[in-house]
Amino acid sequence: MIKYLQESNEKGSTLIEIIVAVTLLSLMTIPFCGLFSQSVKSNRRTEEMMLATALAQDTIEELKSFSFEELLKKLTYQQKDIVKLDNYSFARSIKYLVKNENLLMITVTIKGDNQEVEVATYRGKY
Repeated sequence: MIKYLQESNEKGSTLIEIIVAVTLLSLMTIPFCGLFSQSVKSNRRTEEMMLATALAQDTIEELKSFSFEELLKKLTYQQKDIVKLDNYSFARSIKYLVKNENLLMITVTIKGDNQEVEVATYRGKY
């Protein structure tokens, strides 16, 4: 019987060895969990910024399709609205500024949860 117990201790792992191994493995993987969490947050911020920029550029292109006179009619008010895109919600505002009688500056501002994007362009009378 004593011989049997000695052989089983030599071949198997003790509970203490298993606990030490699991602890070491846990200590090695915890930093990777933090890196993964930061990576997910960074990717989400980047995606939001990319969508906001695309929305601002799309709005600018749409406004550039109007004639100078049509844009002058819009000067009386500042457009503000909420745009939902994918799982994000953006506040969009459009400002018009007359630089001179033949030049109009259009500024589109998109505000997301984390960042703000501002795109401006000029529209001339020709």
